[in-house]
Amino acid sequence: MKSSAIALLFVTVSAGCLVAGNTNTPGTDDLSRYVATKATPGAQTTLRESSGRTLGTATTTGMKTTLRDSSGRTTGTAVIEGSRTVFRDASGRTIGTATPSSRQTTTYRDASGRTLGTASTTSTGIIFRDASGRTTSTVHHTGSSTTFRDASGRTVGTATSTGAKR
Repeated sequence: MKSSAIALLFVTVSAGCLVAGNTNTPGTDDLSRYVATKATPGAQTTLRESSGRTLGTATTTGMKTTLRDSSGRTTGTAVIEGSRTVFRDASGRTIGTATPSSRQTTTYRDASGRTLGTASTTSTGIIFRDASGRTTSTVHHTGSSTTFRDASGRTVGTATSTGAKR
């Protein structure tokens, strides 16, 4: 990924605490635990669950996106390192990576390198698939808003970016 590229980041929302990454595949299980959004440099993205409750924020500066919970505590980071994005928890431990495997597809791996799943970019958004290829969820971008849906199409979360031009 180039420095000017907008990083696709994944954050896990668990027990009201916002954490970068997870050992599970982003976009699997109950999508209300997962959020995906395009991080816009200089902007703050507010992450909300389907009921509208604020879960936290993501702020991007340069190649680093910092994730904070609703109380403002830093809970993790996503940093572009060369051609991949490295997800770290609040302690700085690497918990996963995202590496482009083609122009339209990104492969997600846990800290040990095991493939967890993929995300494919389409004209309407992003489709997440688990390691066996089953669609688990989708993300749809419209302007500064993002909607997250589970595999059945049920809306489970939103994100809105403010403070920067796209």
